[in-house]
Amino acid sequence: MAHLRTFLDSVTLHDDCRRYTVREIRHCYLTWKREGVLRHFGPLHLSSLISLLGSISMTSPGRCTSSLHTHRRVSDIPAADREPHWDLVLTICLDKQGMQYPLSKADVYWLMRAHISRFWEHADSDEPEAQRCLVAAKQCYDKIWDTSQHPDMHLPYFQVLLADPSTEHLHLYATHMAGILTQNGRLHPSLRDQFFRTIVSRAEIASYSRRTILSAISQRIDARELQDGSSEPADKAHDGDEGRYLRVAAPRLVAALEHALLDHKSFRQSSVEAHSDISRWANAIAHCVFSISRDEDRTIDLRWNCLVLLALVRTRSSQWNGASAETWSDPIVRGAVMEWQTVCVLAAIENVLGPALASGSGALPSEVVQGFCGVLRGLWNDWTSISPSAAPPRPLLVSRLICASFFQLAGWLGDRVLVDTCREYCVSAGLWAINESEPSPSAGLQALATEQLYAALKCDTFFERALVDLVVCTTDMEILRGAVDAAVMRYARSDPEQAQELLAWASHRGIAPSGKAVARVGMALARHGINSYLDRYIDHPSLTAEQRAEVVVAYLRMFVEHGRRFMDPRAVVGICPKVVNLSTQVTHPRLLLDYLLSTLRVLIREGYGGQAVTLFEDLSKHSSSIPAAAISQFLRALLWHRRFSLARRILTSSAHTHPDMIPRWSRLVAVFSARGGARKLASALTFASAPKRPPPTTATTVPLTTPERWPGISTTSAQPRPLQVLQRLVNADRLHAAKKLYERICKEEEAEVRTAAGNMIILGAARRASRGQRVGAVAHIYRTLVEKYGFVPDRVTVNTLFSALLSGGEMDKLKARGLFNAVVQMGYPDGNIRQGEVDGDVQPRGPFFGAVPAIVPMLGDVEIPRLASPVMYMRHVRPLYKMFIKAFHGLGDAEAAWKVVGIIKALEAENARRVVDGQDWVVVGTKSNRDEP
Repeated sequence: MAHLRTFLDSVTLHDDCRRYTVREIRHCYLTWKREGVLRHFGPLHLSSLISLLGSISMTSPGRCTSSLHTHRRVSDIPAADREPHWDLVLTICLDKQGMQYPLSKADVYWLMRAHISRFWEHADSDEPEAQRCLVAAKQCYDKIWDTSQHPDMHLPYFQVLLADPSTEHLHLYATHMAGILTQNGRLHPSLRDQFFRTIVSRAEIASYSRRTILSAISQRIDARELQDGSSEPADKAHDGDEGRYLRVAAPRLVAALEHALLDHKSFRQSSVEAHSDISRWANAIAHCVFSISRDEDRTIDLRWNCLVLLALVRTRSSQWNGASAETWSDPIVRGAVMEWQTVCVLAAIENVLGPALASGSGALPSEVVQGFCGVLRGLWNDWTSISPSAAPPRPLLVSRLICASFFQLAGWLGDRVLVDTCREYCVSAGLWAINESEPSPSAGLQALATEQLYAALKCDTFFERALVDLVVCTTDMEILRGAVDAAVMRYARSDPEQAQELLAWASHRGIAPSGKAVARVGMALARHGINSYLDRYIDHPSLTAEQRAEVVVAYLRMFVEHGRRFMDPRAVVGICPKVVNLSTQVTHPRLLLDYLLSTLRVLIREGYGGQAVTLFEDLSKHSSSIPAAAISQFLRALLWHRRFSLARRILTSSAHTHPDMIPRWSRLVAVFSARGGARKLASALTFASAPKRPPPTTATTVPLTTPERWPGISTTSAQPRPLQVLQRLVNADRLHAAKKLYERICKEEEAEVRTAAGNMIILGAARRASRGQRVGAVAHIYRTLVEKYGFVPDRVTVNTLFSALLSGGEMDKLKARGLFNAVVQMGYPDGNIRQGEVDGDVQPRGPFFGAVPAIVPMLGDVEIPRLASPVMYMRHVRPLYKMFIKAFHGLGDAEAAWKVVGIIKALEAENARRVVDGQDWVVVGTKSNRDEP
């Protein structure tokens, strides 16, 4: 019991502290209960245990959920135990009550969560039990609802109530929500969102439930006004950007109304006077509409409809079923209701039309447009009919924002009549007037000018005409430039060519657009596949280096993705020097350099490798920050498109910037060059990258076999040193140098080394020559070695000559079968063992393929030699027969191939033990050599 108390009470667990699983906790608890010692555990530890088990029940495997009253030890419980344990929570709560211990607020909270969980378990299967759980949850909630406004305290219970859309449960929800609204403090956003969703989705809320909610809202407004009289000064501004604040019109006013309605303190986001005007206006409107003491019953429906309009905007819903209501007789209240409805309806229409029409990506049917135009015109008539003396004081800023919203929606719908009407109203109402005595005389003018100009353009008004109409209203150049910039950037999203024309017209009228707008149009042109204006924007005088870089990146991105389908590579080559120069002027050129290097690789693919290399070298001179990975990619692009000489050029130019990568890049270029046929280049690179031997210190010639003669060759290899050097020369296709070395080997080495060296040269000639020239090349090199150097062939030489003959271009089925018959007659096995062969004498054999006569094995004008040396299976027979099998399959003679396979199987079956052990054996030759490895 003491260990469990320590586990529950410790702030942090030490290494020597015991950890518990839920199974162990359950076992301990039930054991103590059965033994009657549970009272010694204490009420505080019982509450801690309830909190721990409740917290575990709220989590899921692999994830800890933080909730109200979460226990600090929940993270120390194994993930496998994180599942519901509400039965044990209920048991502990009942036992605690049975011991006459009072339940704490946290205990009641977890008891409520347990009953709610049981309600969801029985909601579909056992309705009576679910109702009993709901009643028990209500009893718990009634005890603790006013202790916290945390959403975990209220939302689970509200979800249970709203699961059954009965009038009783809706009224119970309204009563609890009204109690929360009357409390001091900020209403949590989660509770606010659920409140608005419930209002919109539950049109069947009874009148008395509505009265309860509206009364709570009225009390909340009155309590806030009492506190505002002695409240502290407004907080300092955290964002003084008025342009950002006024970016939206009606939705911003709706936010102010919501804050005035549901927040306990006044709407004070900053000390800017314009914001204070909106706050005072919203508070006055909310007070007039909802803080009503007389004729309350008669105005419930009207006030409820105002609340529903706010909920529609906040939930972005477009449907609601409700009844209309009579208006107030009080002109001031009627004006406030009209203000409220106008702002909410404007924001609701913007929510509906915005996603489809703001970007120009969708078009509504004409009947739908006409319907919205009718609603908008009716709303305009109702709003403009409000007498200033019969309504709460409306700041000039609010009027400007409302008119800006009308302009915006009328432009989206293409209602030219409403646009003209709204423009005339703004002039007659003095909305463009600037009173210097006011703290913020020009607040809202930018939004009004922007929406008026854009609405006129959307209604197909010529730009100069729309601009003249705007200049009549205001001559402030900053406002005019801001309106033009906004219109240009909006058009750039859907019609960049029209946006470019707007730029030209505005410049012609002396209103120079900002660099941001110009850059936005340039990038939009690139994204829409228009490639004719890159020269104009890269040299545009109003753009900074960073803005020009943004435009260039947009064009290069499109060229990298689409190649010459987007832009002629010659045009890209012509513009790239400017891009290279631009990269030196940008503060952070990483993105620009990445796309420039990608563009150079695309130029290689399009056939402009030379120009790409020149540009790369120019870029390397201007920028020393080209990473090694980018150079590797550029080299691979050149090699992949067989530009080997250009790759070596890049290799040479990059030696001083990345000397540590030169060996790796040299091997890369050499390998690709050799595979691509550029053998001289590959040989030169191999020779250049090979280690240089020191010059001789004496006049005597160093023997070939001494370690000092070949310092670059490993001494651990089984081959003699001359053969290792010769092998490297052959692999690098330096056959002339290999023959020179072979001449010296013939003078100084033994016969075995001379034969092995000659075989290397013959094999190198066979690999180097093409298929059509292979027979002649191998015959020539073989004849040269025999006649000039006295080369003595062996069985490996015979196999190499047969391989060249089989892979030549003049082989057919009959020739291949006849050639195999000749091989058998030369003493190679045919699968049958003859006694004479065992004793060392090779008996004459008939043709293996009886219908085909044996032919004389001639390699060009050279006859393949017949040797009397022993024939080893692993070293001689199997490689040669596999060549024949491959040749037969290549010629379509599967029958002959399978017969040769049968010979191999017969030989290996006879010597299965040696095959398993990897030992070689003599198949034809003297008996004394039969078992040699």
